[in-house]
Amino acid sequence: MSHPPCAVTSRKVLLIGWDAADWKVIHPLLDAGKMPHLARILEKGVMGNIATLRPALSPTLWTSIATGKRPYKHGILGFSEPDPVTGGIRPITNLSRKTKAIWNILNQEGKNTITVGWWPSNPAEPLSKGVMVSNDYQQANGSNARDPDQWPLKSETIHPERLVRHIKDLRFHPAELNEDDLRTFLPGLDGMSREDLDKAEKDPRIQSLAQFIADCTSVHSAATALIQNEPWDLMCVYYDAIDHFGHAFMKYHPPQRPQVSDWDYRVFHHCVEMGYLYHDAMLGTLLDLAGEETTVILMSDHGFHPDDLRLSNIPREPAGPAAEHRQFGIFAAMGPGIRQDERVFGASLIDICPTLLHLFGLPVGEDMDGKVLLEIYEHPPAAIQRIPSWDAVPGDHGMHPPDKQISAADSKSALEQFVALGYIEEPDADQSKAIEQTVRELDYNLAQAWIDGGYYAEAVTILERLYQTWPMEHRFGFKLATCYQSQGRTAKLRTLVSTVIERRMQEASEAIATLQELKLDDEEVQEAEKERLETMSDREKERFGHERRELQAKARPNLLSLRYLEAYADLAEKNCEAALTKLEQLDSEFGARRNALILR
Repeated sequence: MSHPPCAVTSRKVLLIGWDAADWKVIHPLLDAGKMPHLARILEKGVMGNIATLRPALSPTLWTSIATGKRPYKHGILGFSEPDPVTGGIRPITNLSRKTKAIWNILNQEGKNTITVGWWPSNPAEPLSKGVMVSNDYQQANGSNARDPDQWPLKSETIHPERLVRHIKDLRFHPAELNEDDLRTFLPGLDGMSREDLDKAEKDPRIQSLAQFIADCTSVHSAATALIQNEPWDLMCVYYDAIDHFGHAFMKYHPPQRPQVSDWDYRVFHHCVEMGYLYHDAMLGTLLDLAGEETTVILMSDHGFHPDDLRLSNIPREPAGPAAEHRQFGIFAAMGPGIRQDERVFGASLIDICPTLLHLFGLPVGEDMDGKVLLEIYEHPPAAIQRIPSWDAVPGDHGMHPPDKQISAADSKSALEQFVALGYIEEPDADQSKAIEQTVRELDYNLAQAWIDGGYYAEAVTILERLYQTWPMEHRFGFKLATCYQSQGRTAKLRTLVSTVIERRMQEASEAIATLQELKLDDEEVQEAEKERLETMSDREKERFGHERRELQAKARPNLLSLRYLEAYADLAEKNCEAALTKLEQLDSEFGARRNALILR
């Protein structure tokens, strides 16, 4: 199959991804003159919000950016997946992606691409005209990972193989950061007592900070080397550190919140800002190396609440930290033919791939869900040409063969890091249960993607099965309720709402009874538990604490959500007065704690 002829263009495009970057954090820094390189883009180009997709999970979103398709088309649905080699689970790979990404399309069109750190891009794809450094490149995990001199590089991390010896040693290990490096991000340490400095030195949050800094420095090192030494028409560079800074340190971001201690605030409240400033410095280097004639697109996959909408508690469910994300990320672009100092509106993640194709004079696939962002252009652009699907166009696309498999040797340590970051729960020791739970979450994410795309019937089929199988997973019931409401199935909705509330209150009663039996307020019980903890390993202590927190959370049902669900059913039944009464009560009792007391 051939596609219509398009104008040949020599345009070079640099696509930079900052995971979770948010204008709400950036604008005050721009106003203070602290992000001069981003300011240069905004003065010479366009800017605006970019809408995320649901579920707002980074591997899913960055694959939609690279393909122009929603998750139910591209196949990347979460952070982990079944491993056909071991029968267990592994971190998500690009082997589950079932459609071409922008670098595959350009490869078969004879254009050179460089992709660094994209998530997921492991194992690196065998592009004949491209370079790929996978998202596993910067990870300091596995055997000998704590020793910078013996830090292993996973196989199939860099393509082509000839570049391994040049790029391997450009990685930056957390142990290479010195005290001055860290104090740039922790200026609150200045003037502290020796006792407080010793306390800070042992704080695991500082170790996490060092990891975040080292990871994004490694990505940047590879990117700056490749941009200078390899041919490229499109270069895609992805930095995940702003998202990590947010999850770890946004709770300490100014203004100080009541639950944050003075010590924590003093030490950590600069971290988010300094993370942004570091990214701006790296951006400046990339802009200088790319040159004035390069079209530059800077974007994030979603935002991150930095204000009074910051969560006090993370939802107790897999990928719970995603609740801290805001629905709008950042979008900025500059280059030849791009409007200057203007705003664009209505952009979505799925618009990036079609826009890149149009910039290169190539047709857009009709099976892509996004559109070309025509409003970025200074003058009316070339007409948009289309083909049914790039997946049907033959050529040297450089995707992995269908039977490709990878070694499972490094999966365990990478999974442990995902658990530590809160992306996934610790896999069950029973492999069959671990697989079952992983597939369950992938199905749940697929259902959310169908809802986000407006396909409620497809979502209902999945959610009804999930809720029947796991009746105490209340999130399945809540999500199913939104589908019934959207389908106008009021009787089903009312029955479901009653069931969800009954099950949640029953669960709370049982948890309260268990807590009463444990007599945790009794001094003798507290002393006995303290002695038990002293005999436990760190892993056992972590598991014990998790179980205790789970029990306490079950004993405290979210009455706001349950009452809101009732109002949802009232409105579906056109009982507007009852719905309004409940919402007014919620506004009175919970007001500032909820920004979504709206039914439509």
